[in-house]
Amino acid sequence: MVRLYKAWSVVDNFMGQDQVRLDWFVVGRTVPLASYAELIQDYDEDVEDSCYDQVLVNELFTESEGEELRAYLDRAHQLNLQLEEVTVPMKRGGLSYGLLLISGEKSFYTLADEEGYNLNLSILGHYDGKGMATSASLSVIDINMGTSFLEKVFSHLNLIEVDRSELVNLLRKIYSESGLHVVKDKQ
Repeated sequence: MVRLYKAWSVVDNFMGQDQVRLDWFVVGRTVPLASYAELIQDYDEDVEDSCYDQVLVNELFTESEGEELRAYLDRAHQLNLQLEEVTVPMKRGGLSYGLLLISGEKSFYTLADEEGYNLNLSILGHYDGKGMATSASLSVIDINMGTSFLEKVFSHLNLIEVDRSELVNLLRKIYSESGLHVVKDKQ
């Protein structure tokens, strides 16, 4: 029976947070590590959502793949890697990072796009973007341009003046909900 692993690292000072957990996963594996019937409990390829279970097991690591990732992260980022063995066969219906990626979620780090990346697998990291402080994500320039923009909007609409700290809080809320921020045209 093949042994499969989840892989994760804790990164200091990432995206404005003191510590963030990055869950690493394989993308684009085309050949399963064993038969899906062996890897997935009660697997039935005729069930409509069996492809989701395939994505889930295909994003896991073998021990040697995990060790290769460990060596790369240590060399390129001085990061520790934790490997956590999963029980095989896995239960059906689990949520995979690949499905989050397909759904349009943006909280991914593409390790495979780094210069000097030399692993045989395409690996991404998922982090919890919802818990991140947006104040660190908006630069001082973003906040200054955004508050100037909002002041102009309120002025043109003949609305009462709003305290600058309220404008900053509004900008952060808009950014955390939508990722939108003001960028000045370079004319």
